[in-house]
Amino acid sequence: MAKSQIPETLAPDLLERLRARFHPWPLISGWGLTIESVTPGGAIMLLQPTKAVINGARGNVNGGVLATMADMASALALSTAFDGAMPFATSDLHIRYLEPARGEVHGAAQVVRISGRSGILECRLTCGDHLVALSTANFAIKPSIGS
Repeated sequence: MAKSQIPETLAPDLLERLRARFHPWPLISGWGLTIESVTPGGAIMLLQPTKAVINGARGNVNGGVLATMADMASALALSTAFDGAMPFATSDLHIRYLEPARGEVHGAAQVVRISGRSGILECRLTCGDHLVALSTANFAIKPSIGS
């Protein structure tokens, strides 16, 4: 990883700026998602599942919702290299579902590698002590993409 691109410390107001930007989105509020924390090259999101994201009588969180959460947490983690800006787009996302997600889901994303053109991230989705899904994502970094 290019250490020069992931800062050693973040602006003290970065978490609040990201929350102000994303928490009003209907997708985030309607699903019960929150941005819990950001660290250099990392981010944690929390899903308190609403009825909108539960698969009927089975009671588990929809897999597409988990993939979206992994993508969002990964984007937030990568944004720490750009002071919250997002001059990048998801190129690909691979997710492996390991077991049903029931209840609160934590998504912890971390930059694995970053270069001038791309970022590779991993996101671990857990329910309690259980790893329920694991994703890797590749983001194409393009400085011309808006924040």
